[in-house]
Amino acid sequence: MEEPLRTVIAGMIGGALMGMIFVTHLALLLVYNPPKALAERAIESSVSNLITISALVTFLGWNLLAIVMAFAAQATRSSESTQISIAPSPVYLFVVLFVVLFISIPAFIFFRDRKQHLLGEILVFIGIFGFLIPNLVVAIQRSQI
Repeated sequence: MEEPLRTVIAGMIGGALMGMIFVTHLALLLVYNPPKALAERAIESSVSNLITISALVTFLGWNLLAIVMAFAAQATRSSESTQISIAPSPVYLFVVLFVVLFISIPAFIFFRDRKQHLLGEILVFIGIFGFLIPNLVVAIQRSQI
């Protein structure tokens, strides 16, 4: 299998995992603690189309982002790094942590009533995008698929 295709597969695995976790978490939040505007709209009409389209777009969005990040992880890792480790590409991990910090500050201000949920999603994001995807890139590159 060609190297770019392997990188796409690594990204899709990470993106699918992040998408499933994110959509499930969002669904639970909307069921047990919906925003006032959504609860009022649900009384007037069906919101099932909105929820279905949002879930599909969100899931595909995480997959596309993960594929791009897999290529970034591939580009920033050193060529002699063929071992699976905590951080196959320290530069990539630093960039991911910097972007998370940059985005988290306004997110905590905007979602101040859901800080625990936001913190959980941030930790999952760091785990998947900062550690899992680079290691998947290394593992799939080493495999004989």
